Amino acid sequence: MQSTQIVARHVSRVLDVVEQRTQLGPEASAQRLLRSWQRSLNTHQVDPARVNSPRVVTSQELREHRERLEAFMRISREGIDRLHAQVVPAGYCVLLTDMDGITLDYRAVPSLESEFREQGFRPGTCWSEEYEGTCGVGTSLIDGQPTLVHRDEHFRSHNIAFTCSSAPIFGPDDQPVAVLDASALHAPAQRESQLLVFRMVIERAQQIENAFAYYNLRPYWVLQCGRLAEFLSVQTDYLVAFDESGRITGGNRRAKQELFGGDGPPPQYVHDLFECTAHDILNTAHGRAGQAFPLRVQGSGERLFATLHAPASPRRSTSPRVEHAPRDTAAVQPPAGKAVRGFSHLAIEDQRLRDNVERALKIANRDIPAMLLGETGTGKEAFARAIHDFSERRDKPFVALNCAAIPESLIESELFGYRDGAFTGARSKGARGKIQQADGGTLFLDEIGDMPLQLQCRLLRVLAEGEVLPLGAETPIPVRLHIICATHQNLPELVREGRFREDLYYRLNAAVFMLPPLRERTDIAHVIERVLHDESGAMGRQGQQLDSEARRALERYRWPGNIRQLRHAMRYACAIADGNALRLEHFPPEITAAHEPAPAASEFVLAVPPSRNSAPQSAQPRTLSDADATLRARMIETLRHNQWEVKRSAQELGMSRATFYRKLARLQIVAPNRRDGNG
Repeated sequence: MQSTQIVARHVSRVLDVVEQRTQLGPEASAQRLLRSWQRSLNTHQVDPARVNSPRVVTSQELREHRERLEAFMRISREGIDRLHAQVVPAGYCVLLTDMDGITLDYRAVPSLESEFREQGFRPGTCWSEEYEGTCGVGTSLIDGQPTLVHRDEHFRSHNIAFTCSSAPIFGPDDQPVAVLDASALHAPAQRESQLLVFRMVIERAQQIENAFAYYNLRPYWVLQCGRLAEFLSVQTDYLVAFDESGRITGGNRRAKQELFGGDGPPPQYVHDLFECTAHDILNTAHGRAGQAFPLRVQGSGERLFATLHAPASPRRSTSPRVEHAPRDTAAVQPPAGKAVRGFSHLAIEDQRLRDNVERALKIANRDIPAMLLGETGTGKEAFARAIHDFSERRDKPFVALNCAAIPESLIESELFGYRDGAFTGARSKGARGKIQQADGGTLFLDEIGDMPLQLQCRLLRVLAEGEVLPLGAETPIPVRLHIICATHQNLPELVREGRFREDLYYRLNAAVFMLPPLRERTDIAHVIERVLHDESGAMGRQGQQLDSEARRALERYRWPGNIRQLRHAMRYACAIADGNALRLEHFPPEITAAHEPAPAASEFVLAVPPSRNSAPQSAQPRTLSDADATLRARMIETLRHNQWEVKRSAQELGMSRATFYRKLARLQIVAPNRRDGNG
């Protein structure tokens, strides 16, 4: 334990550095360490004078943390062992933490085991910056960069004798999933003495990251690429995965940064990335089994060498990449009894929804509350369930509660539960509330704006303390869950009116997703087709089809009730139609009344829609730029040639379907008679 003078001197230095913003040495990382010290003192409010060992979680908590990364830990074990073999002669321990800074795996030389343990180096120790201040693991998690923290560069005085070399390991979502660290209890004063160990940690972390990337990409064809053919067996620069059609489905982080990045759009297919097709690669690899073959990068002409790995198993139904989701589905619940995982049942043609899914993938496994905004019926619960299904909590409960559908007198007991005898009419054995039912999983609170104020305060405590107190109980119960809430109301306005707690609002809206109304979605045709498929199948009337007039009417209707209204309307039409043809007359009167005849093909105009506050009026054409007019003419000509088949037309014009749909919407190109070939 350090003397009082050493502790006082370190605390004084911390205060001087933070207040004067003095750089911690000449190295390029010094500014990062300074920012970490500032966060430690001002944001995390860590006491630099605290001399006790780091926090250690319980054995049950450690088991839960390990279970979440079971596959990753199995893959990383070999890399940890190899790093330990390299550094153990110098008296280092090696540890692997998760994204919360909890030590999951640990290696130390037996003769130093007890000394390391006394100082807090053991499974279950938390090395997050929030608890320990500046340290290798915690700062790497915050910065997402390898970090060397040497001796008194640590924030807490307890740690100033240690040296820590850490490197983050990234997952498929390009977010840190773990940190690899090598630490010593005593080290020379010179920081340079640690650079070799620091480099070893970085290299092993990259190897583990590539192994984990390959594990996630193994259902696809995987190119292992490098600049030297002789090094491919021991070193991987890039991993590029593609499916049987040649579409690129993923890669390791370096491939995403150096090959997929750039000024232009990311490559969609193998031939967009290399000067050859997927078919060429398969033929070459077949003729040179196990041998490296050359590839040239499109544009730069840089030569790489690659070996090809065949898919390890059939393609998964769930994928960490949005591009794998089916293209003809809507943001609606799947048919009853059909299991789904992740976002595979969400359409991705609409760019706003696609952007939402891209962001949702990144926060699904983070302890970040999500707030879903949008009109009623836009599929908020389906989106919330997709976040849950994609996350590591997928095997835990998904519990939904509609705050507007339960009487105010009952919502407290529904949400928090109650002990036996808590109130008149209570069950003799009490009841677990929705919060307890969702423990370990996801709690979805729909219409959160309708939650009574007094319950908002209790919910805030659950989020802050991680525990719930049932009605009539004296001892709180620990819970760990992910909160997703949804509303169609204007919460900032409710906060201003005093009807919603400001502190709860800012606690819940960390990740906000705005779901577009059905009438504004560029993929409305796909949503309609999906709902038709679901509803006709549910009634045992597969094969029912919309005629062209009904299809146009559904695509042009305003849908104030969004997907929910569409589903009910489609269910009604499927039920009353005598045959397989669904005509306009089979749909509810409000849709029939709103239908207007479609313009002929020669009557296309680019119209500016009226504002919501203006009276209905005829759309007025606006002037196009020469470039837009030329593009519009080409798109219409291509669509007519292909009988308004969007996929084929987009391919001919060299656009992705998402881009093509965006341009259709921007230029207001509307099919005169979709799917009937009269374009």
